[in-house]
Amino acid sequence: MNLFEALLKYPAHDYAVGRLVFLSRIPGEVRLAALAGLVALAWGLYRRGAGRVPPRTHRVLLGLRVACVALLVFLLGIPALRFRSPRPGGVFAAVMVDTSRSMSIEDVPAEKGKQSRLAAAQQVLLASGTPDDPGLLLSLERGSNVLAYAFDAQAARTSDVERLKAQGQQTNIFRSIRDVDSDLRSVPLAAVVMLTDGCRNTGGEPEEAARLLEARGTPLYIVGIGDPRPPKDYEVMQVFAPRRVRRNTEVEVYATIRHTDFAQPFEIRISRGETPLVSKRVEPAKGTDLTSLRLAFTPDHEGTATYRLAVPAAEGESIADNNAREFTIQIQDDRLPVLYVEGSPRLEYRFLRRALFRDRDFRLVGLLRLASDRFYVQGASEAEAFLEKGFPETREQLFRFEAVILGDIEAGHFTMSQLELLEDFVRERGGGLLMLGGVNSFGLGKYAGTPVGRMLPLDISPSDPAYSEERFGAIVTPEGLKHPVLRLSPDPDANRRLWEKAPPLLGLTPVRGVKAGAQLLIASGDGRRPVLAVQNYGAGRVAAFTSGGSWYWQVSMPADDEFHEKFWKQLIRWLTVGAKEQLTLETDADIYARRNPVNIRATVLGRDLRPVNDAAVMAAVTDPFGNTEEVPMDWVLTQEGVYQARYVPNEEGEHQVAVRVEGWKDRSAAAGFLVSEPLVEFSDAGLKEPLLRQMAATAKGRYFTLAEARELPKAVEAAVRAARFAGVKPHDQEIWDAPFFFIALLAIMGSEWFIRRRSGLA
Repeated sequence: MNLFEALLKYPAHDYAVGRLVFLSRIPGEVRLAALAGLVALAWGLYRRGAGRVPPRTHRVLLGLRVACVALLVFLLGIPALRFRSPRPGGVFAAVMVDTSRSMSIEDVPAEKGKQSRLAAAQQVLLASGTPDDPGLLLSLERGSNVLAYAFDAQAARTSDVERLKAQGQQTNIFRSIRDVDSDLRSVPLAAVVMLTDGCRNTGGEPEEAARLLEARGTPLYIVGIGDPRPPKDYEVMQVFAPRRVRRNTEVEVYATIRHTDFAQPFEIRISRGETPLVSKRVEPAKGTDLTSLRLAFTPDHEGTATYRLAVPAAEGESIADNNAREFTIQIQDDRLPVLYVEGSPRLEYRFLRRALFRDRDFRLVGLLRLASDRFYVQGASEAEAFLEKGFPETREQLFRFEAVILGDIEAGHFTMSQLELLEDFVRERGGGLLMLGGVNSFGLGKYAGTPVGRMLPLDISPSDPAYSEERFGAIVTPEGLKHPVLRLSPDPDANRRLWEKAPPLLGLTPVRGVKAGAQLLIASGDGRRPVLAVQNYGAGRVAAFTSGGSWYWQVSMPADDEFHEKFWKQLIRWLTVGAKEQLTLETDADIYARRNPVNIRATVLGRDLRPVNDAAVMAAVTDPFGNTEEVPMDWVLTQEGVYQARYVPNEEGEHQVAVRVEGWKDRSAAAGFLVSEPLVEFSDAGLKEPLLRQMAATAKGRYFTLAEARELPKAVEAAVRAARFAGVKPHDQEIWDAPFFFIALLAIMGSEWFIRRRSGLA
């Protein structure tokens, strides 16, 4: 024991680290008031004898008396040294590094050019690693246990920050903070440091995660990395294309392109593999960075195909990965079953049948009336033997077909039940109906007021004029030039010229006009009489062609000209677009990320197209390497005829799905989907500074720019120091009874007594 400890009871170190406190229950204000009162009393007493001693002696005596009173009041407060021991095991700090793909964008200034956002984050964390420039990680390790986390869709610990890659397909800030909080729930978490661009694209609101830290008492320090201005970029944002089409049918593709900081025209292309299909030069929309456009192509193959819509990378573009999107289309090759009912063996029947018969996309079944109860059936299968008795009489019979053509045949040939069945065929089944001109069709055929008359796009009446055998020129309306039925050439100008040069038609059925809501595509040369009109009806489509002499087109043109054939093929294809199928298959998206679940849905309908709920349905999924996995499909109890299954893809590339129903030998369905890297990380990829500032403020932390990042270690170290002692119960060491204070009290009182005695005041 040294002299200091002998006099003051405890070693000098305790006085250096301890904090002076008073343990007396008497409030400090009361003690101060008592001290002031006693000092005033002492001053009053000494003032009465001030003239009996020199002024200097008077001041010394007064000072000694005040010191004595002050020391007594100090000791009555029960002085003590208070100590707080740091937490055993220390505290923890978490450092979160964003490793999503947006962090690969190179928009952070560097010594030479620009560096990626992740590289800038690594520089903040690691610096040079020297004592003079240790970086954030080494700085924090001096006072706490530091754990580093890499995060994108979720957070995971990492021991090698230097080797991190920006490869995450999604950013979920909410879940990532929650993951860190959960991982460190059992230890004292002094601070969370996050280095990110704030580009989140999935999960909950990041502010909610900040409130989670605030409730725990853990401050959040954020370093925002990246340029707040969106990068100079072309981005294919959306692509809309039909999921399923028939071979040789035009496919319309609609796309939305974001052109950030680009104003010049750009090119858009669609390709399949290495084969270019169509391209277009696009003038960007004015006053906005979004441009919508349409492209079209005609697939001549079958099966599931993957297409790529892309904008070529431009000079100065920051991101090239989002310049393209892929989409899949199931191209069906089964022949379209079409029923053509004709009242007499006229030329129109022969030429139209030949136009469709030569195309492998169609299976034309002819039902030619020879007499009131005799029919000649052409092209029917064994299952369609019922046609020998005439027009179908049940849903199961009629719904085998996808389109019905009514030629020169009157309404009286059909029963009312058959006419109503035709309406169900169009409205419910989604089939197509075409009526041709003739002496016994439209109003002349007494269809007005019947279910078929209700469906027609034309106003008709039994009193319409008689069929005209005139030869007349037809004109295509502006609306018709844009319609897919009349698009004989992809070039609008060339298409218009083809129709202007078209030969005349022979024969016309007069009608009253076009119904409201219908589209008039072709009119007579004087523009007053409808020739071709179309409209939607329920789930299906209806067309009316008032001429019975389109065959004249064919005989008036060279033998190898396809004008006549192409017109009829396109019209029939258009009519059958909405036709329902007995077995359909679809997935809930076209493109998936690897290991994201694919929801497969199948709809099973009977021959009458009514739902089947007790089928045994199996889906077979084939990956890009030819491996097939069978997945049983379960009936969705809340949806009639709908079955579903889930499949998790592990490989990138095209996947084929085939579905079969037990006991169905001649019916199957197929679909496809693509597994590839999602591009959401590059959409709206500027630094989200307002969001990050709000998060830091919510969690009682601070937001730092890259330029301010050098201040980060001090802020975090302060939080670490506070956390080391937070919640630790203090312990006190009383010092009022230290010998030094009693010696000092005796010395003060003895000195006063000695001076008073010497001055004659004792």
